[in-house]
Amino acid sequence: MSDSAVFKSFTEVLKSQVTVVRKLIKLERDFSVIASDDEPKKLDSLVKEAQPDLLNFRGLEKKRVRLATELGWKGLKFSEILSQVSDEEKAVLAPVFEELKESLNSLKEAQETADRIMKLRLLDVQTVLASHPVPKIFQDTLA
Repeated sequence: MSDSAVFKSFTEVLKSQVTVVRKLIKLERDFSVIASDDEPKKLDSLVKEAQPDLLNFRGLEKKRVRLATELGWKGLKFSEILSQVSDEEKAVLAPVFEELKESLNSLKEAQETADRIMKLRLLDVQTVLASHPVPKIFQDTLA
């Protein structure tokens, strides 16, 4: 594969990552709403729905790393890559890098929100459980 074909594949992988991350952001936000509404069946369904997208993102990340290695960018940050490419390539990569960076930041925020809500839900469950004694027949099974 020529360098220009590898470069094109690299940018396409980045764009695909942005698309998958946006789907994951929506799923995380839905996750937060459903967790807040205390709907365990919907929560389970949403977790299952997210699994293919997570696997897809992992596959895209492996491909991105492989292509970056082929281009001589192994281990480089986006800013370091931009400092090494031509102005033409920079014009293509810079907006995609920025879009991916913003999407990943939004995903992180959505995940943190969902995590906070889940921790609150767990505290609610612990409070309810603490107020109910364990039936005698189950006391021996708790270690």
